[in-house]
Amino acid sequence: MSGLEFINTTSGWALAFMVISVAVIFSVGLQLFTRWRFGVDLVEANHEVAGFKFAVVGVAYGVLLAFVVLSVWDEYEQTRGTVDAEAQRFYNLFRTSYNFPDETGTKIQDALLAYAVAVRDKDWPEMQRGSRGSKSAADAYTKLSFTVGQTRPDDIRLAPSVTHAFNLLQEIADLRLERLSDVRGHVTPVVWAVLLLGGFITLGYCAFFATKHVGAQILMTGGLAVIISSIFFLMLILNYPFSGPQALTSAPIDDAIKRMQTETATAVER
Repeated sequence: MSGLEFINTTSGWALAFMVISVAVIFSVGLQLFTRWRFGVDLVEANHEVAGFKFAVVGVAYGVLLAFVVLSVWDEYEQTRGTVDAEAQRFYNLFRTSYNFPDETGTKIQDALLAYAVAVRDKDWPEMQRGSRGSKSAADAYTKLSFTVGQTRPDDIRLAPSVTHAFNLLQEIADLRLERLSDVRGHVTPVVWAVLLLGGFITLGYCAFFATKHVGAQILMTGGLAVIISSIFFLMLILNYPFSGPQALTSAPIDDAIKRMQTETATAVER
């Protein structure tokens, strides 16, 4: 099972519990081991030096986490906007097709609906698995592009509509490529490695501190681990916009399809 498949098949609560549990067990376990192995008095003797270094490590890792989380959140919102914009272009092209003669307009509408349905039913499942689109949707877009490209205005007054249709078609292609490029996230393996290493070092620094009351120390260390791992979990699910508990759905595409189908049915009845 791949990482994305695991994220898709695991509930958000379960995934969060696993990420947080690993951090808490590591930090608290290492701290208790240090207390047992070296004793409280020996660890307390290092507080002054360890405290200064821990402040530097904590600030450095906090800045890194904040930077990555903000970047991932911004990319997630941009991807959401891309999906909305793509659905809008579908409907705009559908409405533009009414400016053409009936036969030409119907061909464009049929090809557009076929492509939109392929995006919803074929592209989305593939994107959830981390694949950048389906061949069925790509073929449907090729047919749509050919259909629009064959449009020739018999009346000079149709020239603006033809130009607008070509522009919308190009925007649909650009938005599709942008959507598919976001499937596997934007955090590179090197950044993941640095984040994991920094997290283990930051949580590991808790082992250089000890208090007389072990219960209070466990609560403080566990609380820090929960905060850091929660932020890490947030970054994990936002980095893959089409997978996991916060996955973007095809609802905007589906809404556009329903509007086009409703208008097509109404036009047929008339």
